[in-house]
Amino acid sequence: MQKHIQDLHFQFQTYGRNAREWTRKCALLLPEIVRERVWEQKGFDSVYTYARVLAGMSRDAVNDALRVLEKAEGMPSILKVIQEKGINSVKPIMTILNMANQDFLAEKARVMSKNTLEMYVRELKSQTDIAASSDLPRTLENIEFPQDQAITKKIIALDVDPEVASALEKLKGKDGDWNTLMKELLEIREKMLAQEKPEEKITESRHIPVAIERYVVERARGVCEFRTCTKQYEILHHIQRFALEKIHDPVRIIALCKPHERMVHLGLIEDEHIRPKEWNMTKDADKDDPKYEIDQMVQRYRRLR
Repeated sequence: MQKHIQDLHFQFQTYGRNAREWTRKCALLLPEIVRERVWEQKGFDSVYTYARVLAGMSRDAVNDALRVLEKAEGMPSILKVIQEKGINSVKPIMTILNMANQDFLAEKARVMSKNTLEMYVRELKSQTDIAASSDLPRTLENIEFPQDQAITKKIIALDVDPEVASALEKLKGKDGDWNTLMKELLEIREKMLAQEKPEEKITESRHIPVAIERYVVERARGVCEFRTCTKQYEILHHIQRFALEKIHDPVRIIALCKPHERMVHLGLIEDEHIRPKEWNMTKDADKDDPKYEIDQMVQRYRRLR
């Protein structure tokens, strides 16, 4: 019975993989199909009907293919990624893609999942906006983004009980400001966390001790600790790499969402040893860093799963 289930699963998986491959091939033909109006000559009322009937492609899939392939025209490195992984694999980079950065972005699209690539592009845009509105140097050559007006303040809404709102108003004082009060409260929380921080543990076991795990999750409040990310954390990451230094150090264990953890193991974080809220993206992994070989092993393992 179990063998029969495995055989069914294998067949379905194989057919699905083949179906995706043939859909990619159909998508690549669409610009020429439109140029030559093949759909019209074959008696279809539109290219959308043609693609739906013959390839099972939706209207959105057709539009995406035509838009992406038009943008990628004359960019062989991007077209190669599309041939290998499909249209969706490069959609996140379309808004920042140009002739100068095509090779750089093609390499990132080749090794990243769609979700990780979306997050990477968002972080690049954020980092470039920050650099444009400050004295920080730009570290990512050939990456150019349309600059929005720099945001110096962020408005947030607090859903609190009337008693809490009244107490906060009193704490702020008549001539005070919310920014100063919030900074003071954050500093108090950091001091409390420092007092509660458990001791690091040297061990051969990869299992993070419960006290350390609880501390890290509480410090992060269950949210990814990467700068302004608000996604729920999914992975507790050892920034020193446990394989290199078998220590569970609460200071060097960071709560991350999956896309940001993937970026870390691609070696794309500059100065990983500093606080994650100060992390910046870097262009390429440092191959001389001892972490590089570990990160390569992690990626190979994940590709085999």
